[in-house]
Amino acid sequence: MKKIIYLTLIMLFVIVLGACAKTTPQSSDEMINPGDKIGDFLINTGDNESVTFLANIHCPLDQSTGIKSCELPVGTKLNVSSCIYDDNLNSGKNLDELWSESTFAILIEGRPVNLQPFGSIDITHSFLGKIRQWNVVIVTDKPSKIAVKNSVVVDGESFEYNFIMSFIAP
Repeated sequence: MKKIIYLTLIMLFVIVLGACAKTTPQSSDEMINPGDKIGDFLINTGDNESVTFLANIHCPLDQSTGIKSCELPVGTKLNVSSCIYDDNLNSGKNLDELWSESTFAILIEGRPVNLQPFGSIDITHSFLGKIRQWNVVIVTDKPSKIAVKNSVVVDGESFEYNFIMSFIAP
């Protein structure tokens, strides 16, 4: 009888412990959606005024790895999408046509971004003119690093960009 009571108490203890355990973290295969967090980073959307765009910053390229490294102050809202623009006025295609025919993929820390819920955003670049990109913005309030990969096919040409974004204390 004592064995049954001990076994019942042990099973009850295991069930209570299991109920108190933390949920398992998201799988690396799950798509990133607006409002998701990866480590210390919030992945969301932004507006033109308060966001820094990759097209407006210079990130040195490491020739041996093919990775661009960027340093930004903590708290910077950074749009991590590659952009497209109509640089060939003789192509007969406007920005809307180029955008609709292009394919994009963004990976953040190896996880795919579900681009449609983020939507796109147009900005005016001082040299390139009107550009369009996905409205995928990252921000952190702690010094951290994050890896971002952009794969784009525009007008039949493939491009791939790899970045390490380092957010540093001011």
